[in-house]
Amino acid sequence: MFCDVVERAQRTHSVQASLPGFSLARSSVWRGSKDAVCSDGFLLLVSFETRTLVEEAMPRFLLFVFALNLTPRSISATDFWSTVRVYERLRDGSAEAECRNHASLLVKSIQNATYWAVKMLDSSANFPSGVLEGNVYNLGDFDECLSVDTGHVRGRYCLATLNLLGPASPVSKEQQKSRPVHYAHRALDPYTNAWDQIQNRGERWRFARDAIKLAVCAPKSCTSLDVQRAMLDVYSTITATLNATLRVEVPEKLCQTKQNFEASFLDVLFFAVIGILTGTVSAGTILDYGLKKGDLKVCSMWKQILLCWSARKNFMGLSNMEKESDTDLNFLFGIRLFSILLVIACHKVGFTTAGPVKNPSFQEQSFSQLQYMPILHGDLVVDTFFFLAGFLLTVGLLKALRRPISGVKVSVWPLYLFRFLRLTPAYMLTILFYMSVLPKMGSGPLWPVTVVPESEYCRDNWWLNALYLNNYVHVDRSCIEQGWYIPCDMHMFVVCAPLVLLVHRRPRIGKALLATLIIASVLAPFLTIWIRDTDAMLLFFLDFLSGSRVHPYFSAVYVKSHVRGSPYLIGVLIGLIYMSKRQKRLAKANSLPLLLIGFAMAMATTFSAALFYGNEGAAAASPAARALYGALHRPVWAFALGIIVLAISLGRIGFMRKVLSWKPLVPLSKLSYGAFLVHVVILWYSAGSAREATYNNTFIMILKTMGDTAVTFGAALLLYLSVEAPIRDMAKLALSVR
Repeated sequence: MFCDVVERAQRTHSVQASLPGFSLARSSVWRGSKDAVCSDGFLLLVSFETRTLVEEAMPRFLLFVFALNLTPRSISATDFWSTVRVYERLRDGSAEAECRNHASLLVKSIQNATYWAVKMLDSSANFPSGVLEGNVYNLGDFDECLSVDTGHVRGRYCLATLNLLGPASPVSKEQQKSRPVHYAHRALDPYTNAWDQIQNRGERWRFARDAIKLAVCAPKSCTSLDVQRAMLDVYSTITATLNATLRVEVPEKLCQTKQNFEASFLDVLFFAVIGILTGTVSAGTILDYGLKKGDLKVCSMWKQILLCWSARKNFMGLSNMEKESDTDLNFLFGIRLFSILLVIACHKVGFTTAGPVKNPSFQEQSFSQLQYMPILHGDLVVDTFFFLAGFLLTVGLLKALRRPISGVKVSVWPLYLFRFLRLTPAYMLTILFYMSVLPKMGSGPLWPVTVVPESEYCRDNWWLNALYLNNYVHVDRSCIEQGWYIPCDMHMFVVCAPLVLLVHRRPRIGKALLATLIIASVLAPFLTIWIRDTDAMLLFFLDFLSGSRVHPYFSAVYVKSHVRGSPYLIGVLIGLIYMSKRQKRLAKANSLPLLLIGFAMAMATTFSAALFYGNEGAAAASPAARALYGALHRPVWAFALGIIVLAISLGRIGFMRKVLSWKPLVPLSKLSYGAFLVHVVILWYSAGSAREATYNNTFIMILKTMGDTAVTFGAALLLYLSVEAPIRDMAKLALSVR
């Protein structure tokens, strides 16, 4: 039927047809090919303006509207005839009789343009365009495939990886190594071999172009191995024309059918906890609305406990700055908020880049552009939280020690208990969500290899998180990817709380011990990086983005408490300086230069990342240089923050203080812990449920980040009102009674 239409077009028009909607182009490689649609070698591109001609050839001709691709290529791999041939191989070569029968029925139904069969064909993927730019994903139509159910044949979506190996290079391996590294922003020689762009030459900054992801909608009765063999048989004949070899992988976990989930014990447990929390918050809120002024002082203990769960009271407390320990430090709210926003932005960029992207060349270009260093070296913002934690611990504890309550002795054990109760309940509820609801809240082509493993890790290792050991034990399967921060914070708190007490009671011994610990915290990363020969810093290359938990720097350096201690200890040091100088104000003439010095140090530390992202990159740096940078860049960042904090808190820089302590920032800042816990859930959902590769640029990434941030803070508010604030207030109540 298709050839009849082509012949009619040839008789009616010249080779280059002038009829609107038609474009005839000669393709010599089709001529004489047994796989060609027409032996005369013409391809036909049909638009909606050609209805009269198409209607005569319906329904079979309609299929070709989806298939044809006139990009000048030497093979017909991009049309869906490749998918039909895969079905034919399943029909002829599967070891399962049911698969052969269903594939045979599928092929016949496609020939008859039967709706369900065309849906399976239509939902399968062609070769993507833009492979040279890094677009290696064509995910087909996931939902269309899974919707096929005739009662006998059900659609099964399989995502295959076609690994291409080009012809042997005429250049020797020694010559290849001596070639200069070419970056995406530098134009390649237009006459170079295209395989030089496709093949992986071990350049970490480049995203893989030799692993094509293609979707195939096959009958459910066919196994992943059946699909793998069929695709290898079909596509290897195509790649052979390019003097290339092919390896096809179809993991069983990436072959999916429509599923109906049943509730598990963990699901019941999670929703039972949510129900209890909802009921308790509702009761506390109703009680709060029923109380009159002054009633709180004569309330019974159980009413005071129930009032801890009042959503009204806790919501109003979000914007309350008067209860904070030091109004001179209210500007820290702004620093904390902007820090968590940068954490979310960095994670969003990482999750997006590691997923299906049409133009990863955009990310490749960013590695050599200074304006992107605040994101590419955004891991420094984590050290901001460590610094603030150490600083606030010192300030709060010293104030309590210098203004003792009669009959109350300050001890570290109540502090440890309060810290544990402050962090753990919300943390454990998030983990329970990972274990139960998370894998069932969505679906997608990549869902089984993105979201589902996160749930499995939590089911296996949740107890390590409860013991605050997940950054040391089973790091490669740790529950909650960003959860390493919480044990680090707890470990440092356990060490530094008695240290501050020692400084207060035995100043000389305490300060000497603090200096020793700071030096040790700088030596620890130096020796670790030197001995393990890791990167100097966290580099956002694909080897990290695609498997952070097993990345050498991440697992050996980034998550370890003893290696990350310097910012926390420097926060303690700056807290001691602040408490000793807080009665004296810096002159305005000294405040501004001090602030500028701090900003200059912070900016220099941030943009120094370009040394390792640049053309020579981390590979060119000696082990000693990497170890030295890895040991110093975090304490330098912390010292810069310390200078800024001292300049604003002790100086006369009213503008900065007003901006950072602006009242609308305060409630959002208090939600930062909840946002830290839940924001990755949002990112995992976005990554796992992606149905197609996306195009990225700076503006698009900003819009995506803003959307995820809004959802994150909405979820963080619920977590704060139902868990964080009530448990915190109950802990305070219990400790005050004690």
